[in-house]
Parts: sequence; C-alpha cells; structure tokens
Amino acid sequence: MDWIASPYFVLVTVTLATSVVTLFTGFGVGTVLAPVMAMYFDVKVAVFLAAVVHFFNNASRLYLYREYVDRGVIRRFGVISIVGAFLGSYAQVFIDSARLKAGFGFFLVAYGLSQFLPAGAGLRIPRWLDPVGGFLSGLLGGLIGNQGAIRSLYLLNYRLDKKEFVASAALIAVVIDCTRIPVYVYTMHGHLAANGLLLLTVVASSVAGTALASRVLPQVSAELFKRIILVAVVLLGALMLAGKA
Repeated sequence: MDWIASPYFVLVTVTLATSVVTLFTGFGVGTVLAPVMAMYFDVKVAVFLAAVVHFFNNASRLYLYREYVDRGVIRRFGVISIVGAFLGSYAQVFIDSARLKAGFGFFLVAYGLSQFLPAGAGLRIPRWLDPVGGFLSGLLGGLIGNQGAIRSLYLLNYRLDKKEFVASAALIAVVIDCTRIPVYVYTMHGHLAANGLLLLTVVASSVAGTALASRVLPQVSAELFKRIILVAVVLLGALMLAGKA
C-alpha cells in the first residue's frame, strides 16, 4: 500500500479534485497544490512546480471557453497584473510571506462573509480600484502562489456570465503565469528537468479535471456559481489565517 503515499498518487488525486472545483471558483489548483507539493519539495520549488501545473490547468480552461473572454475586463484588470507577477516572483527570494498571508487571509474572510449579508449591506470593491486588484493578484501570484482569490472577487463585481467568468479568469491567470514562470525557471530550472515525468502526469490530471467539470457547469445556476466562489474565498482566507495555506 506504499503507492498510496507516493507523490504520484497524492499529487494526481489532489490535482484532479481541485481542478474540478477550480473551474467554478477561478482558483484552487495552485492554492492547494503548492502546500501539498511542499510535502515533497522545498517550499520555493513547490511554488514553482505548482505554477507549471497551474498554467496548464488555466490554459485548458481558456481553450474550452476562449470565445467568452471579456476583453474589457482583461484590459482593466489583467494587463497590470503582469507587473505585479514580475515583481512578486523576484521578491519571493527576499520576503517572508507569513504576515502577508495572514493579512490577506483576514481580508478574504471579511469580504467573503460580507457578501452573504442582505443586498447592499456587504462590502464592495469599487471598479476604479481594478488596477490595484490586478497588480495585487499578480504580486501575490508571484510571491506566494495565491493569485486567484482576489481576482475572483474583482471579477464578481462585473456580474459576468458563468462562461465569461471562467474564460476571463483563466486568461488573466495564464498571463500572470507566463510572467512569473520564466523567472522561476531562471533560478530553479534544474528542478524542472529532474521532475519532468511527475509534472507531466500531474498536468494531465489537471486537464482531465477541467474537462470533467466543464460537463457540470451548464447545470449550475448563476447564484449557486457565485456562492461556490464566495465559500471558497472564505475557506482560503481562514486557512491562510491559520497558516495552513
């Protein structure tokens, strides 16, 4: 039964499950996979390898829903995220992210729970702050690997159709990954070659999870879709506060 504890079995199983959820939430694969990878690798290497899987997971979602991308949202939110991702991926070498994670976790819990209050009573992120949200999404993606939650919160402001949400979130994530992964490769390229077969297997699992979830998406109502995102945001925030994510 040793195979159950092997990195192949654990990472493939976790990736398959989180890839299904990620189609709905806009985040999850990198958030969950990085700490699981850290069971087998140094933390910074784990963030790097999880980022590679994250890229292919988002690329598969983007391919499935590419015709639904909202270009206006991408211009307002996605472009500035490139700058944040670039700075975050370099700053990862120098910054202790523990306090940053705790503060960000508190914000996610507070904001997410406020959205379950009666209409008009919850917190709202003004659209004029979109560039800030884009920058922070990229920065956190490069720094600690948790880029998706703040992106999903901002995209909820636009009341996008489910498919527009999935496609736009995926494109922004791909842009951020294309910015941060080359920086990781430059500093840790040896780990990519040494774990090529494992990565290939986990990437295949992430694509399979996306394909499976795409069959379920049409059955999910818009309100349930939003609630799934908010519950995931609150859970992630609580885990970050507890130092578990």
